[in-house]
Formats: sequence, C-alpha cells, structure tokens
Amino acid sequence: MNDRMNAPWRARFDELWSRTVRGDGAEAAWRALDAGYGEAGRHYHGWRHIADLLEGHDAVRALPDFAGLDHDAIDLAIFFHDAVYDPARTDNEWRSAALLLTHAGPAAESGPIRAAEAMIQATAAHAPSDDAATRLMLDLDLAVLGAPRPVYEAYAAIRREYAAVPEAAWRFGRAGVLDRFLARPDLYQTRPFRDRFETAAQTNLAAEADTLRARLVDFTAL
Repeated sequence: MNDRMNAPWRARFDELWSRTVRGDGAEAAWRALDAGYGEAGRHYHGWRHIADLLEGHDAVRALPDFAGLDHDAIDLAIFFHDAVYDPARTDNEWRSAALLLTHAGPAAESGPIRAAEAMIQATAAHAPSDDAATRLMLDLDLAVLGAPRPVYEAYAAIRREYAAVPEAAWRFGRAGVLDRFLARPDLYQTRPFRDRFETAAQTNLAAEADTLRARLVDFTAL
C-alpha cells in the first residue's frame, strides 16, 4: 500500500490515538506500524489486510448486534494485531500487543488499551470468546475465509510468507490448520458474520484442504 493509499488510514489512526491514548506518540506508533506492515515479506499480512478489516468494521459497526461495543478498542486491535509477524515464531500476537502497550505509555492501563491488548492476543487461537468485542474482532479477521473464491485464492498468497518451509511440510501443516477450523460447529462467532460468510467459508476451506492433500500425495509419490 503506497503513501497515498495510506493517507486516510493515517488520519483515522491519529484521531483514534488522540481519543484513546490522549497523549503524544502517534507519530512514533505509526512509524512502528508502517515498518511492520511495510516489510517486503508481507504478502498477506500487510497494510491491505489492515485496510480490509477497517473497512469491514465500518460496514457492520452500526448493526444492532454490535451496539454498545468499544469500537475504538476494536480499531486499535485491528491496527496492531499483526504489527509483529515472523512466520518462524509463535509469539507474534503477544509481541504485537506489547508494541501497543509500549507506545501507549502511561495510557497502557486504560480500558480501551487493555481491551485491545486482549483482542490482539485472542487472534493467536481464534478460540470462542465470552467478550462481544473480541468476537467481532475475530470474525473480522476471518472474514476472508468466506470471501468469493477469487479473493480467497488471492489470500492463499500467505504461502509466500512461509517460503522457508518445505513444500510437503507446508501442505501438511496448512491442511491441519484448515481441519481445525472445519471441526468447529461455527467458524464465526457473531450472527451477521455467520449469516454472510459461514457457508462460503466452509466450502473454501474444504476445497483448499482437499487440494493440499491431493498435492501432498502427488509430492510424496515422487
């Protein structure tokens, strides 16, 4: 995402920071985010992903299902949830949350910051949550799974972020991840997202899992 495309999100971030952190540091925080999301290896987890979540949030925030939620905390979680992303590590979500706390400074103990921290950490497992705002955040993050097939296939560029992983290991591991999603009674935790995305997501995931396994058999037969 180039600087011109970043402009509306920068303005939104500055206003959000002013409302929630209520202090200096927006410039440094933005630079930290831009350094992360602008990394050359971010083939999926870059600024376009953040923009998609922000746009998705805007599309649903006025629905009665989401009335009364702390939408500023959700936006903070969106901005920071993949700020640190190293495919070789398993603590990216905790490091991303820590980045938010570091830049928030004294405001780190405030309600919106702590809520955003918890939402960011929840994206590690995408487990069912008792918190309504977290459920929305997690559904926004998984909305791509129920996207039209061409969009879902473009999301498969995530493979390029794991270029260091051998092909057979990737196919086996990725299929396992998809199986865990498919084993859930519902992928989405909120009614609007289940109604809109659940059926398509199940179809997309099953098709990708089948393809991965078929190619894995072909690969091991060589």
